[in-house]
Amino acid sequence: SNSHEGATGGEISALEEAFRKFAVHGDTRATGKEMHGKNWSKLCKDCHIIDGKNVTTTDVDIVFSKIKGKSVRTITFEQFKEALQELSKKRFKGKSDEEALQEIYKLIEGKGPGLTGVT
Repeated sequence: SNSHEGATGGEISALEEAFRKFAVHGDTRATGKEMHGKNWSKLCKDCHIIDGKNVTTTDVDIVFSKIKGKSVRTITFEQFKEALQELSKKRFKGKSDEEALQEIYKLIEGKGPGLTGVT
């Protein structure tokens, strides 16, 4: 399904929905507007962005530190997409940037903490 196309106005994309679900995970005060490093790592693990070959836990941490602001501990949805762009190049080597990004979105869309099958 092309759920990430034509998401306008109040309608949020499947990608943003997944971002919000992971962003509030384990944090009762979270708004879902920004995501902590711990939840970013969890998303990358649960959605199999970390494959232990092309993308490791270390890669995920490095990208997070690089993307977020100096004095903050979280990333916004916009920064999240930037981080995914970085990782998609590693995770889907040999694909075009656009294709790699679509592939990484597919891994995440419709997912949430605990809905991904326990490994």
